Amino acid sequence: MKETLKIFLKIWLPIIIVLTISLIVASNPLRYSESFIKSRLLSSVPLGTSMEKVEQYIAREGWEVAWISVNHGFFDQRLSPKRVIGSKSIRVSMGNYQDIPFEANVTVFWGFDDKSKLIDIWVWKTWDGL
Repeated sequence: MKETLKIFLKIWLPIIIVLTISLIVASNPLRYSESFIKSRLLSSVPLGTSMEKVEQYIAREGWEVAWISVNHGFFDQRLSPKRVIGSKSIRVSMGNYQDIPFEANVTVFWGFDDKSKLIDIWVWKTWDGL
């Protein structure tokens, strides 16, 4: 019996722990890449979707709206030179997850033209130190 327990603790327990952690990590969609999250969002709300429909989608998902602007687009820091995208925008926090060793946040900026049609999405991940 003691030998069986030693084998379990040395071999099987570490394997079970690694598999459990891997499943937890893989099951959180916030851990996916920014480009993958963007493509998933665009499959639900494609370019050209009205601002109203995007707001309804965000509400259904239960995400935290940081701001809605009907007067300004969002400041896009992905490109150089940096520029404003659209004439209207929404900023949403999709949520946080614990990374190692820092906590990560996933923010989405939605840009709309003057007719309130979606023209771009920027998914931005940031990490906060301890």
